[in-house]
Amino acid sequence: MRTSKWQLFRFFIIFFNSQTTIFLIPNLIATSSYQGWIALLVGSLLGLILLWFTFHVGMLRPNQAWASFGKDIIGKWPHKFMLLLLLCWCVYYASTDIENFVLFFGSNYLRGTPPLFIQCVIGLVIMYTASLGFTTMAYMADGLFIIFFITMIILFNLFLPNADFNMLPAFIHYHDPGIALKDSIVAMSWFGEWIVLLFVVPDLKLEAKILKRLVFTGIFLMVTVFIGWSLTMMSFGPHLGQELQYPFLELVRSSKQENLLGNSDPLIIGLWSSSMFIHSSFLIYIASRCVSSLFNTKARKMYIPFLTLASITIAFLYSRHIGSYYKHYNSYAIAVIWLIVESIPIYYAITAFFRYRNKTAK
Repeated sequence: MRTSKWQLFRFFIIFFNSQTTIFLIPNLIATSSYQGWIALLVGSLLGLILLWFTFHVGMLRPNQAWASFGKDIIGKWPHKFMLLLLLCWCVYYASTDIENFVLFFGSNYLRGTPPLFIQCVIGLVIMYTASLGFTTMAYMADGLFIIFFITMIILFNLFLPNADFNMLPAFIHYHDPGIALKDSIVAMSWFGEWIVLLFVVPDLKLEAKILKRLVFTGIFLMVTVFIGWSLTMMSFGPHLGQELQYPFLELVRSSKQENLLGNSDPLIIGLWSSSMFIHSSFLIYIASRCVSSLFNTKARKMYIPFLTLASITIAFLYSRHIGSYYKHYNSYAIAVIWLIVESIPIYYAITAFFRYRNKTAK
């Protein structure tokens, strides 16, 4: 069953927001302070460049998966190396999602519970969801999008009364080009995960209208994160804001309102958890597609348990060395590695341009 254009828009909103609205905002406040909006704007625009290259590669053969025809562009073994690189990226990324689950629920609701138990339970849910395929995950994201939209309105209404709008001039007058450039690259690694689009190409008909929807997705995401970042800055300030690991949740908990708005933290937790499950499951789904292409087999689902187990193992090792996890998660070097993987479509697009131009010339 083909996925509609707006359904793809809703899926990627949920896919990206599971990370950016929760983890990117505190990181930008810690590193960029008042000039974080520059990193958000530049990073999101650079991410749209990656989207264009990804869409261009997918348009080369819109009825065939990139994992299958990529070898015709750069060669068999270089293509296998790219698949292996993407496979490692997906498994490692899913492990960070699992560890984030453990850190949140283990410190707030399941104190004393062994991390391995939480990781195994989460892994089972991820494994089952990944086995259902992309179409099912897209329909799951449809329902979550409505909840996400309502939740964002609730959160922004909670932020506004406490926001100090006298901070706005500091957003313009305080800037450091070096920090802005570095954090723009970091933000780009968060907004540039469009390579996953190549794995849903057979499920949709690529055309110019879809690219417009996806560009609108990137802009919508940037605006959402920008509003969240600015209201967090104006509510908590640059010093307290960087200390908050989950600023949206802390705002709800510190709210003096006793109505629905002041007790919406279960809604936020449920939305984030469901979004993260979809994010992790889709990564494992992509990893299974990579493995099946590497071994030239159609038995994709049989690899999902082993890939999930690999992510759980990495998360378990991190749970025993929390300092190393935070160091790696906030590392600039990791952000650069992320961009190298996310820029894979650029390598294919450039190679295809010269290869097909030479054939035309002959």
